Amino acid sequence: MTDQPILLPTMRQVSRDTLQDQVYRQIREALMSGRFQPGQKLTIRGLAEALGSSPMPVREALNRLSAENAFEVTETSRLRVPMMTPERLREIRDARVALEGLLAEKAVLKLTDNDLTEISHLCDQMQQAADSVDVARYLWTNFAFHRRIYAVAKAELTVAAVENFWLHMGPCFALVAPDESHLQRSMEAHNRIVEALAVRDGAAARAAVIDDIMQAADSLARLIVKSGRSRSPVSGVKKA
Repeated sequence: MTDQPILLPTMRQVSRDTLQDQVYRQIREALMSGRFQPGQKLTIRGLAEALGSSPMPVREALNRLSAENAFEVTETSRLRVPMMTPERLREIRDARVALEGLLAEKAVLKLTDNDLTEISHLCDQMQQAADSVDVARYLWTNFAFHRRIYAVAKAELTVAAVENFWLHMGPCFALVAPDESHLQRSMEAHNRIVEALAVRDGAAARAAVIDDIMQAADSLARLIVKSGRSRSPVSGVKKA
């Protein structure tokens, strides 16, 4: 008698992500997309309540993010989003210019029509958010827009390095985004990025991405000078 195969019912596959992984990813993406501000203090309990989680996975996720220098410990042992300094701003700006420009140029070589459609849709959503000065929506869509472009380049190590810089710059975006004129200037660069991708012009895509990065750094520097360095939440930043 031969063994008959056992027929199993159709079942939904279990997610391989642990709760800790999900919490880590959500907090990380919140940092990169400007949901936190420089100098903002956080508590494990507050984050756990916001995420609908128990404190343990939040604590473990924050430990991982602290190891990535995304948070620092205050004198009272609370976690805080790091302050920005002039040196850090320049270092991050220059690294982003080199790496993100490279990713944009690489993306042109591998871009499909479906990729372009999705990227263009994100750009349209970002324009709508800019027009209505919907800061939260703009910041999230801006993050999704750039991430979608760079994913096309299929350069995982480079993208990982870029995301590490976003962990530090993301909170600063929350400071400059409420400026409507900044949003519209930024959209000019975003539209040029899409136009360059559409005609498969790698040099133009790189140039537009660099312009976007430089505008953000310049807007941040001007904001700090205007608000006063001694009182600024990103203390000490001079024009980059």
